[in-house]
Amino acid sequence: MTDDQLELHLPAPPASGDSPLIPARMVNEFVYCPRLAYLMWAQGEWAETGDTAEGHRVHARVDKPNAPLPAPEALESEETPAGDKIVSRSMTLASATLGLVAKLDVAEAEDGLVTPVDYKRGKRPHVAEGAYEPERIQIGLQALLLEEHGYRVEEGAIYYAESRERVRIPLDETLRTAARTAVSELRLTVSQSRIPPPLRDSPKCPRCALVTVCLPDEVRSLSGSSLAPRTIAVPPDEALPLIVQSQRARIGKDGDTMVPMGV
Repeated sequence: MTDDQLELHLPAPPASGDSPLIPARMVNEFVYCPRLAYLMWAQGEWAETGDTAEGHRVHARVDKPNAPLPAPEALESEETPAGDKIVSRSMTLASATLGLVAKLDVAEAEDGLVTPVDYKRGKRPHVAEGAYEPERIQIGLQALLLEEHGYRVEEGAIYYAESRERVRIPLDETLRTAARTAVSELRLTVSQSRIPPPLRDSPKCPRCALVTVCLPDEVRSLSGSSLAPRTIAVPPDEALPLIVQSQRARIGKDGDTMVPMGV
């Protein structure tokens, strides 16, 4: 296919039994960088960084399942007093129609409406939309999943842990369409085993966890790019092995220090 030929993008069909559901967080990665999402989801590539470790720490605060969200009809009934807020944590939802699965950090129900809340590390970005597109797409997908299960949703929210700010994300038609399109494109990309090209001279690449796997500049250079590949800065691995030779010995942790705990 030449560059001037048109491509017809068709929505992916509903997920079948032999095709795994796509996690909403992976759609976030796809919107951020299609090649990164493909390497992670289709090829199973992963590398831990300081940023990802901090993200795990933030989510650990809310990753404690509690009472499940009541059924949609129960929320709409008169048995639920007006003004009472019900909070459900670590709620997993799936949809074969969307080909999607997600674990919601928090789902808040009040006055018959349910609001998904996603926790993110870092500070709130000062952008007109309230959050960057990948994060808005992810919360939009969580809202669509709630609707698929019969709940009424008008908006989502993103909580930024470092700045302790909560941003409202309206579930308008633009977000609905963008979210459905993103998950469909990722599913089609994976089903066709079609690895996306690397980003072109993007500032996202140098700090990406998979830059040494993706090799964006090097791949572009082999394809005829006139830009010289940027130097890859590999952080030093300062971890050392800990060997315990005493039988029945117990090791504990005091802050950031490993301490013996006796026999």
